[in-house]
Amino acid sequence: MVMRCLVPIFLLALMAGEGVCETPVPATVIGSGSPVVVDSQSDPKDLINVRVDIGTLRQIGDAIEAELTWTLRLGMLIDARAAHPGVTIPDASASVDRERIVCRPEGALSYLVESRVIAPDGTLVARQGFDADVEREKAEEMERRLARLTSRPTGYGRDPRSLVCWAVARKCEGKDFTWPPPPNETPLEHSERAEKMRADYNSKFVPHCRLSDRR
Repeated sequence: MVMRCLVPIFLLALMAGEGVCETPVPATVIGSGSPVVVDSQSDPKDLINVRVDIGTLRQIGDAIEAELTWTLRLGMLIDARAAHPGVTIPDASASVDRERIVCRPEGALSYLVESRVIAPDGTLVARQGFDADVEREKAEEMERRLARLTSRPTGYGRDPRSLVCWAVARKCEGKDFTWPPPPNETPLEHSERAEKMRADYNSKFVPHCRLSDRR
């Protein structure tokens, strides 16, 4: 699928998902240090679309650090304003989250290390940092709790964290990045056949190299 590529991260809020190129992303620019932003949905105006900067991905230990950007609309905008009392958050502002994502064989583990709100004119409205070790522990505990509540298999899909893992895996293979990935045809069961299909599909998202830790 042809990707929409955007321009430097500080212009994201202004551009609000308007693509300026329609070519697959070469493996060489993934994690190169220069911003290259792609949409998680084929329609950039989709309410659940997330803009992911795959150009500035970097390695932090066993995790990939990435910036994910949402346009604040409807409930998300209401929640953002409630979370920042006394702060004026204009309509069409963007939430920019810096997350660390561990691309494991069984699925991605992600946790937040920084959250920013950026106004449509590029002004920083709010910023909050988080302790990475504490947030990772919270994410791991939440994962354990969910595992006790459901038998639904975990894995990768078409969500923005899977997109990050998919991009780095393509980088490691020296292949161009396109999105979405092939459909997962694994049946929702725990048969031996399904487990093998699931493992084979998930393995396509697991990088076999390390990115630079450039800052």
